[in-house]
Amino acid sequence: MIFRQLFEKDSSTYTYLLACENTGECVLIDPVIDTVERDLEVLQQLGLTLTYTLETHMHADHLTGGRKLRALTGSKIVVPAMDNLSCADLGVEEGQAFKVGRLELNPLFTPGHTGSHHAYLFDNGMSKVLFSGDALLVEACGRTDFQEGDPAQLYQSINEKFFT
Repeated sequence: MIFRQLFEKDSSTYTYLLACENTGECVLIDPVIDTVERDLEVLQQLGLTLTYTLETHMHADHLTGGRKLRALTGSKIVVPAMDNLSCADLGVEEGQAFKVGRLELNPLFTPGHTGSHHAYLFDNGMSKVLFSGDALLVEACGRTDFQEGDPAQLYQSINEKFFT
């Protein structure tokens, strides 16, 4: 597995790159439109092919780079199915894992920050990596005062999905 954490300072947003070492296929999780060129440069340096852009939720704090990346690379846009977005190529739901190369990502429905928020769990049997989106941050959690946010749901999502 290849992993990179990429930061966009203006919106204080993290994008995550996860790639299969065997196939060179990769996914960008929560890409930001303002950093598409930087992200493509990282992919080129690592010799990776972008298969998917993956959204944890619809963002109020930044615009996604998914559509621009799809236009430039042919990657597919993956979003929570319940968002029912016409620009999406694939809608995911909890319990329906999907693969990036030989890596398997498991969507987890984690409402609270937004009504349709999803986290993604990678588990290869030896280690687990959770991409929690804006539900769980370092020393904080995502805001719940907009986009169908609900503090009780967020508390439940964190305790029942992340800490089990």
